[in-house]
Amino acid sequence: MNIFLDSNNDIAMVDGGLLLVTGIEEIRQLLGQTLRSFQADWFLNLDLGLPYLQTMFQKITSLAAIEGVFLEAIAAVPGVLDIETFNLSFDKTTRKADVTFRVTTSDGVLDFTLSEES
Repeated sequence: MNIFLDSNNDIAMVDGGLLLVTGIEEIRQLLGQTLRSFQADWFLNLDLGLPYLQTMFQKITSLAAIEGVFLEAIAAVPGVLDIETFNLSFDKTTRKADVTFRVTTSDGVLDFTLSEES
């Protein structure tokens, strides 16, 4: 059980009370938080997050290495049991990436997309 975050990643409240999220929607929220966190961004835990600036945004980093970072992070999210499909598309011209995947979780199958718009 976690505090529910709205579409802007703000804490959602109703009538002054916190909303909670559980089950597959909690896992969806954890995946989003994990994949949107930059390593060394939070002063209380500099290891938290993905190494976007340290590794993934470097010109010499291979697509396979970037995929490995994503796959490792996804697999480490509590509740994720298996990664069924994974696709990383990267546009070198615009330097934009989209990540889509399907995971088996302790609460069912979950499809997830991470893009600039999501």
